[in-house]
Amino acid sequence: MTVAVIMSALVLLILIGTPIGIALAMLAVGTMWWAVGPDLLPVLIQRFYVGTTSFPLLAIPFFIVAGNLMNTGGMTDRIFRTALVFVGRVRGGLGHVNVVGSMLFSGMSGSAVADAAGLGLIEVKAMKDAGYSPRYAAAITAVSSTIGPIVPPSIPFVIYGSIANVSVGALFLAGIMPGLLMGLAMMAVIALTARAKNLPRLEERPGLRESAVTVLGALPALVMPIFVVGGLLLGIVTPTEAAVLAAGYAIIVGVFFYRELKITDLPEIFWVSGQQTVQVLFIMAAAAPFSWVLVQQQVPNAVVDAMLGITDQPWAILIMINLILLILGMFIEGIAVMIICMPMLLPVAIQLGVDPVHFGVIVVLNLMIGLITPPVGLCLYTVAQVARVDLVEIIKEIWPYLIALAVVLISITFLPGLVMWVPALFGF
Repeated sequence: MTVAVIMSALVLLILIGTPIGIALAMLAVGTMWWAVGPDLLPVLIQRFYVGTTSFPLLAIPFFIVAGNLMNTGGMTDRIFRTALVFVGRVRGGLGHVNVVGSMLFSGMSGSAVADAAGLGLIEVKAMKDAGYSPRYAAAITAVSSTIGPIVPPSIPFVIYGSIANVSVGALFLAGIMPGLLMGLAMMAVIALTARAKNLPRLEERPGLRESAVTVLGALPALVMPIFVVGGLLLGIVTPTEAAVLAAGYAIIVGVFFYRELKITDLPEIFWVSGQQTVQVLFIMAAAAPFSWVLVQQQVPNAVVDAMLGITDQPWAILIMINLILLILGMFIEGIAVMIICMPMLLPVAIQLGVDPVHFGVIVVLNLMIGLITPPVGLCLYTVAQVARVDLVEIIKEIWPYLIALAVVLISITFLPGLVMWVPALFGF
């Protein structure tokens, strides 16, 4: 009964347009008042504070700053040109460039929306100029941007690691193979549909000298993952320190190497990054007392019992969890879904014997698919605004890619070795 009341109230608040952070805070206070009275309300205030004091969460603002600095400092443009050198010549080549560019950029910014807003403008314009339809260009851009939070570094992995008390470094490593599989799946769809859609190809092949100059010019941008992931693997830096290193490196490259980033640009970048950070951390702050109330009301235990009451087959329960996350991801922002659901779903996964690192990748991949799943996909709206394309037109083009990503999701869910072998190589 408690579960039904809490979740129904949450859905109602979201449907009437209440911001997710405020909805969570209202439910936490209301549920505690209803269950035990006002005596424990000071505890909720303490939980609000505790929700944002986890050390790994300090990585979030710095990864956001790093992504915005890359957009402004010329790094995204050079990443796109480098991808063009390698895969731009084949039919539908700019579609492949879009995917490869997103894999490279997103692996440094850790944000799907940053990719959609940053590389998205460059990619969509280049594809339009080359003869691609605006809706096709926008659809590929939206789909490819979802690779970002899977390829390390990743803001959702930082948040999941904080919630589940799991090594963020292990999560970063676990995302490498799924990220590659996502990229290959998208490129396979592009290749299979290129001739049927009569996609153009670049007629001019860049010369060896021109290609070398392009790649060398992008090296300062391309080596950023070495500093971020390499520092983590060697135990030199924590995820938070790696995020600070990424932001500092982006400033140095943008100001002194590419000279496209001006010191006078920094206040605006920091202000925008601060606004984006506050949106995430406010949800985290509100979710902490909400999660605490759920535990006090034994909601996670009720969810575990309910699922095991339906079936005791691990594969069936994992399918149920995937469906729950996908459906919620269509309507609610991914980080909010993670914060709301992990106190309930993580105990189920652990009881089934699923490694928390493996489960983290499953969760984030579901939520990334949710970002591009109608009716409410944040990346769809972002790209529609950037590309100035009607949202309905993008949705018409996106279904083959959703099917391909669903195949990757099923593979990741039921073949844990695809996720865990890279962390195992490094002793996690």
